Amino acid sequence: MRSEGRKKRHKQLVKLIETNPLLTDEEISSALGVSLSTVRLDRGLLAIPELRERTRLMAEHATSRLKSLRAEEVVGELIGLEPNNWALSTLLPTPDMAFRTTELVGDYYIYAQAASLAIATIDAEMVVVEAARLKFCGPSYLGEKIIARSKAGTHKDNRYVVSVHSRIGEREIFVGRFVVAVVDAYDSEKVEDGTC
Repeated sequence: MRSEGRKKRHKQLVKLIETNPLLTDEEISSALGVSLSTVRLDRGLLAIPELRERTRLMAEHATSRLKSLRAEEVVGELIGLEPNNWALSTLLPTPDMAFRTTELVGDYYIYAQAASLAIATIDAEMVVVEAARLKFCGPSYLGEKIIARSKAGTHKDNRYVVSVHSRIGEREIFVGRFVVAVVDAYDSEKVEDGTC
């Protein structure tokens, strides 16, 4: 009877981490209704690494698939990438990202994380943001980790629609819809000179 409960808990733990690999042991403990030591024991038995190691492995894998930007050009840390499908990044704001005497993070850093993630999502050598519709839904403060997820939608010719949602925990702080274009960096005639 005990082993059946453990097997069920192990399945739930695996599903939780597959759904959100950025969950801390404390969040898993709360979701499963078990102690922190039980979560750590279960992770060990299932050979699931701790959050820091999971994040490092995800970042290495994502960076190796990155084509449209260099890793250091992505604002935040790229930790998941399925080219032309989705991407995931985190940003832990530093004091220089906050407005002068406050702990409020500048909205342009949130936008920069989302825009670079939209570009990173597309599997091409050169991708630029052509248009964007943005909505800031709430503030971000120092010490709060921003998790941005992108999802590629429709595309036609060399243009893709990529949506990005940024969250702090369960609170959504930003939603962006980007139209990104694949351009040939060596052929300037292919880059259309559009008017605003």
